[in-house]
Amino acid sequence: MRKETILIATASAVSGILLILALTIRPWERPATEPVEAGTATSEVATPEGAAAEAGPPVEEGAAPPAEAETAEAPSFTSEQNRREVSLFFQEADSEYLGPERRKIFLTSSPADQAKQIVVELINGPQGPGLLPTLPPQTRLRGLYLDRGGTAYVDLSSEVADLHPGGTGEEIATIYSLVDSLTYNLPEIKRVRLLVNGEERETLKNHLDLRRDYRKDLSIVNMDRKGAP
Repeated sequence: MRKETILIATASAVSGILLILALTIRPWERPATEPVEAGTATSEVATPEGAAAEAGPPVEEGAAPPAEAETAEAPSFTSEQNRREVSLFFQEADSEYLGPERRKIFLTSSPADQAKQIVVELINGPQGPGLLPTLPPQTRLRGLYLDRGGTAYVDLSSEVADLHPGGTGEEIATIYSLVDSLTYNLPEIKRVRLLVNGEERETLKNHLDLRRDYRKDLSIVNMDRKGAP
C-alpha cells in the first residue's frame, strides 16, 4: 500500500514538471497580445503609401462639406457685350448712291461667320426710312467661303437673279451693297465673288459681269448721310 502511494505521488510530480515545461519552452503558441474586446479599440491597418494625400484633410464634425467648383458658362450671344456694330449699305431712295445703316451682329471669332450675318441682314433689308433694299427678300444665303487670299465667295439662291428688277443702276447697287458692306466691316475680306446656286454666272441680270471679283468702292456710298459711321 505504501509502495502504491509513493508511485502515485511520483506520477503526480512528473505530470507537474511536464506541465511547467510545456508552458515555458513553447511560448510561440501563446497570443502576442491579449484579445481586445469589441468596441474598445480599433485594429491598426497598414496605409498604402500616398493614401493620406488622396484622402485630403479631415473634416471637422458638423462642418459643411466643401462647395463644388462652379462650371464656367459659355458667353451668351444674346448679351450686348457679345455684339458688334456694323454699317450696311442700301440704296438711297432719292439718289443713285448707297446709304449706310448701322446694325448689330454677333461678335464671333470667325470672320466668315460675321460675313454671313452681314449678308443675311442685307437680305432682310433696311429698317430706317429713306433706304431701299438691294436684294430680293426671297433670296437665301446658301453659303459663304473665305479663302486665304482674302476673297469671299458669296453663294446666293437663284432668287437673287430671277426676282431682280434689272437695270445697270440696280445691279450696281446690289453688287456693291454686298461688296462694300463686307469689305468695309471686315478687313480680312479684300474681294468678293458672287455665285448663284453654287455656280459662276455670266451676269446678274444681263449687265454686270459676275465672272470677276469686286473690290471695295466707297465712291458710290454717301458717307455723309445720317447714320453713317
